[in-house]
Amino acid sequence: ENEFKNDKINNRERAMLITSLLYAIDKIANTCGHYDAYRKGVVFPESFTMCVPEPNTNLKHNSCYNEDTNELVKNIYADVVYIDPPYNSRQYCDSYHLIENIARWEKPEVYGVARKMDRSALKSKYCTRSAPKVFEDLIKNLNAKYIVVSYNNMANKENDRSNARISDSQILDILKSKGSVKTFSEQFKAFTTGKSE
Repeated sequence: ENEFKNDKINNRERAMLITSLLYAIDKIANTCGHYDAYRKGVVFPESFTMCVPEPNTNLKHNSCYNEDTNELVKNIYADVVYIDPPYNSRQYCDSYHLIENIARWEKPEVYGVARKMDRSALKSKYCTRSAPKVFEDLIKNLNAKYIVVSYNNMANKENDRSNARISDSQILDILKSKGSVKTFSEQFKAFTTGKSE
């Protein structure tokens, strides 16, 4: 970060180094795939390797955005849009606060046992009961030839946090209001830390 601020590396080099750091951290993390709960008693190695990702020079016309998708779609066009929003009440920012904080490097105040920052500005409306309305707004404002939506229906669970905030029928009705719809289904083994059938 200091090298970037002192013009020793450019924004692209900084992004590559942050990417490398996030991959390296994940290799030694004492977590199970996210940063919401930690395994106790883990011994960290004294060092770790940061591999520099190889840039793909063929992607000259690609752009990355870090903003509210519902606002972004009002200003861009795409041939194909792939959408995979969260569908239950589990906020992504609660599980990835650590790497979010490292990538932004804003050093906010942290609190609690898990040392979390204030994530209220990162909370997704797709994880609330207003999800159908937010999804409808997204689809209405999308400017694309094709829209591909990935949806994982976990049905009704004992823990309400895992239950979908948008039903299958709501998703289909919203998509049909935009154009013709085709559905493709596949059975899957639900991930519940290896305990499900």
